[in-house]
Parts: sequence; structure tokens; C-alpha cells
Amino acid sequence: MDKFMENPWFVRIISMLLAILLFVTANDYFGGTKPGTNPNEMENANADTITNVPVEVYYDSENLVVTGIPQTVDVKIEGQRRFVEAAKRQRDFTVYIDLSDAQIGRHRVQFLFKDISDKLKVTIEPAYADISLQEKVTKEFGVEAEFNRSILAEGFEAERPEIEPKTVKITGAKDDIEKISYVKATIDASGLISDTIKQYAKVTVLDRDLNKLDVIVDPETVLVTIPVTNPRKNVPVKINTTGTPPDDIHIKTISTVTPEVMIFGRTEILKDVDEVEVTVDVSGIREDTELEVPIKYPLGVNKITPDKIKVKILTEKKQEEKTLKDIKIESKGLNADLNMELLSPANGTVSLKVKGEKDNLEKALDSDFHIFLNLDGLTAGDHEVNLVVDGLKDVQWELSNKKAKIRLTEKENV
Repeated sequence: MDKFMENPWFVRIISMLLAILLFVTANDYFGGTKPGTNPNEMENANADTITNVPVEVYYDSENLVVTGIPQTVDVKIEGQRRFVEAAKRQRDFTVYIDLSDAQIGRHRVQFLFKDISDKLKVTIEPAYADISLQEKVTKEFGVEAEFNRSILAEGFEAERPEIEPKTVKITGAKDDIEKISYVKATIDASGLISDTIKQYAKVTVLDRDLNKLDVIVDPETVLVTIPVTNPRKNVPVKINTTGTPPDDIHIKTISTVTPEVMIFGRTEILKDVDEVEVTVDVSGIREDTELEVPIKYPLGVNKITPDKIKVKILTEKKQEEKTLKDIKIESKGLNADLNMELLSPANGTVSLKVKGEKDNLEKALDSDFHIFLNLDGLTAGDHEVNLVVDGLKDVQWELSNKKAKIRLTEKENV
């Protein structure tokens, strides 16, 4: 024994064994724990979960389509702290599904991983995916524009949308392509719309139950133009009056130089509007007047051009009348060699109906009027002659007889 201990190789071998033991113990190669360390605390400290790890899929992507694989999974890792922290920090490992040799149909496949330290225990959640591997099909479909008409401003309406391009190519699993019922480009607009909309819209592919299908659309967006118009038509203006003019004033006419205006609104509203109205208050009107009055908006009409019109009011003093009776008929221009006999009216008088403003009419007397026959140039014989009135200028008159019958005879020589 003494010889072994004195041998230098013995000392060297013992030193090397001690060094190896210390190294193994320090690095916990055999799952041991340091004195004073709780095993449960050690286990918790060396486990972590990396969330939202992307999943790669290996398959014949030119001819096949795979569905049912989540885009990301969670990866739980357990092991020594330094390996756990390194994997979590670098995220340089890969989670994948290998369908290189899979046949068309439905399969339950396991998630695999690579490029992660073999000193870590790895658990993928979920562990499996139920997938469908199908033939890839590409087909062309027409695109339909979708637009929420409730956001159109009052009176505005949308015309048929224009889409560019009108069709898109849709690629996906054969089963999904056969389910396609709607290919829509939905316009996303906010606020009240009163002008043409032109914007790019993402194409959405739906089945008959309006479920979105997992397919590839080329192009993904289309340019949608929706013409927004404000329909219009011309209608006449009806003038109504309100109020009462003064007692001595008569409204002769109310007119406008704008008998027709243009109204705007939705087509279904306009078809029932045949005219628009203005209301003129004639209270206190004593003379010819020109007013600007607003047009009353029919329900559903959002614009009128012009929305005010000028109205011209013509007035006159109210007319009264009275009758002047038994005004004697006079004559003038009778030839000196002739005699005149008044055949009718037999009594040689007529009545005169006089009309005018109250003040002027009160001044009119019988003596202010002369009714005569103009006999100038007439020869012997019977004649029917117009009666002529000479009277006040501020009144109007009407004769009870407008003509008189006379007989002219030659005077006898004495």
C-alpha cells in the first residue's frame, strides 16, 4: 500500500477522479440537488412554456392543400435553467408536421420539433392536429360588391357598383371550392355618404351559410366604385296665401318669375311629389309688393334649387258702385235743317252704373256726367246711334242702354 501511495501515477489517478467527481456534481449530471435546495422548487424553476410558436408544414404545396393545422402552438420545455432560458430567448427551434408521404384524405398527425437541445424535455400543446389533405383546385369567380346603404345621406342613392377586376382566381381544397356560394368585396365606409365611393376592398369567400372559407384569392383586393347620386326633377310652384289684407284693398294677382324649381331626393320620394308650395302672408299689404319667400320642403326631399323665390303682389283699391238714374240724353252735331225724334229710350233718359274707389264714388253726382248722341253728318231717316258718356275720370261706368234709336226729319219751310 505504501508503494502505491508513493507511486506518482497513483496520486495522479486519484486527483483526476476527484476532479471528475467535482465536475459532475457541480453540473448536476445525475439529477441531484445542491444541499439545502427543495427538489420541487428546482423543477418549477426549470420549466417554462413558449407560446405562439409557428408551425411549418411539409407537403406537396403545388398540387395539394392542407387544412386543419393551427398556425401556432405552445411548446413546454423542461430542463436545466440555462438550457430553458437559451431556448426561450433564441426560439431557433422548429415545430412542424411532415405530410410528405401522406395520402389524400383526413388524418390525425403529430406535431414534431427539431433544432432544440436534447437536454430539454419538450411537450407540444396540442400534440396532434386533425387535418384534411386534398387536391388543390383553382377556379375563377365573379366578385359582387357589398355596401351598407343605410349610411347614404338623406336623399342620396347608390347606383350599380363597378368592380375592377370583375373576377378573381380562387385556389383551395376541392371540397372548399365546391362550397363557394358568395364572393364579396365589402366597402368599409363611415359617416354619411353623399358622393361617389372609390376604394379597394378585400375579397371574402363564403359558403351558403355565410361561413368564411379558407382559400387563397388572387388578387386579394379589388377596386370598387359605387356611383352615389342625388336624383332630381323639376316641379311647379304653388302659391298659397295666409292672412287678410286691409278692408279697402283687393289683391289682384300673386305671381312669380320662378314658376318651376328643381327638387332632389331618392327616386321613390320624387315620384310622389308633383309640386312644391310657398305661403305668402298678405296681412298689411296695401300696395304692389315684391317678397322673397322660402319653399316648403316636402318630406324626403333633401334639396331644392332655388330654395327661395320672389313673389310679386299686385293690389288695387276695392271698388264700390252706385247707379245714377234718369240722366237726360243730350245731342250735338245736329244739322240745322233737321229735326230729331228720340224713338228709344222713349223717356229720353238712361241709367248709369258708376264703379270706383269709395272716396271717388262719394264725390260722383248726376251733374258730373253728360250722355249725348253725336249726330254729326247724319241725314234724314231712322238711325241707331251710340251713346257717348262724358264724366269723371277716376271712376268707371256702364250704361243701361248703349245705343239710342232716333228719327231725323227735314224741317218744313215757313
